[in-house]
Amino acid sequence: MPTPSSPNSFKRMRLIVLVVLLCAILAVAWGIFSRRAAHADLVSDAEQAAIPHVGVMHPLSDESGGELVLPGSLQAWVETPIYAHTSGYLKSWKVDIGQAVTAGQLIAEIETPEIVQQALQAEADLRTAVANAQLAEITAQRYTTLLATKTVSQQDLDNKQYDAAAKQAAVQAARNNLERFHQLDVYKRIVAPYNGIITVRNIDIGTMIDTGSANGKARELFHLADTRKLRAYIPVPEDQGALVHKGDTVPISVRGQADRTWSALCTDTAHAVDPVTHTVLVELQLDNPQNTLLPGAYIEAHFRQHSAPGVVTMPANALIFRAEGTFMAVLLPDNTVHLQPITVGKNLGRAIEITQGLNAGQQVIVSPPDDISEGDRVAPEEMTRMQRKKS
Repeated sequence: MPTPSSPNSFKRMRLIVLVVLLCAILAVAWGIFSRRAAHADLVSDAEQAAIPHVGVMHPLSDESGGELVLPGSLQAWVETPIYAHTSGYLKSWKVDIGQAVTAGQLIAEIETPEIVQQALQAEADLRTAVANAQLAEITAQRYTTLLATKTVSQQDLDNKQYDAAAKQAAVQAARNNLERFHQLDVYKRIVAPYNGIITVRNIDIGTMIDTGSANGKARELFHLADTRKLRAYIPVPEDQGALVHKGDTVPISVRGQADRTWSALCTDTAHAVDPVTHTVLVELQLDNPQNTLLPGAYIEAHFRQHSAPGVVTMPANALIFRAEGTFMAVLLPDNTVHLQPITVGKNLGRAIEITQGLNAGQQVIVSPPDDISEGDRVAPEEMTRMQRKKS
């Protein structure tokens, strides 16, 4: 049996120590390797995260839909404030905002106690005038008979005849005054002048109604609009006014309904340039049978834009202004940035004409970061048509 100090035992212990030492070295090496790999991954992720994601698009040529977008607002075809023609107190109202009414429909009634009393007084004045006229006529006839007997003079007869004529005129004046009060009595009933929709109601039961004859400030009772047809007036820049003609069809879009367009008809232009704004006023009309569009709504009219050959358009937010001039960030094949000098043409609203420096085959960054520089690496994302409109 070998002793602990035998050569075999020594060799076995030495082997165990070597195995343990090798495992320790491997563990340390693996730890260092894994930490370096994790650090490399972290650096790579940080570098990727540092690359900005940008939206890119191709410049639009005139053939691809260049257009002049101008703002405006819709107006009802007919729009009328409704006032009272007689004074009094509101007895009742029959319609409220948003309700459709027809021509002649009763929409409110006014109670006029003072008008009633004045009408009674006018009736009494008429009866008095008729009695005075009859008496004057009888007296004139008697004086005519007495003139033949030389009992009265010709002057006396003339006086009585002209007095009878004056009294007859007073009868007509009293009758007209009574008719005026009868007409005011008709005005107690407020009716709609045409088919439309009530858009405003400014009164309630018991409200004092004044025609404004005393202080010149009449109160609007209702506001009525015929919205079955709408119109809009668009100021077109002077240099583009010649491109708009009577009979043209103009697409319009409405705020809040960007996924839909309507066709409006250009019915006429002002045929004159506003000397202050240097624009030509254009009238557009469109049917609205279902009341889908509301008067007063903000719209954008899309006029077909005609440009010279080689001219392209880009959203205005793609411009980069530097001390050296105006640039756009063009994407190179290796996803790096080149700041391309450009020449700006006309402002088309949301879009800008680029007359030099770009072509339709390039990719341009829309809304570039403020600190973008030549040679920067970016992660491009092609923009959809809807994103272009929103940008």
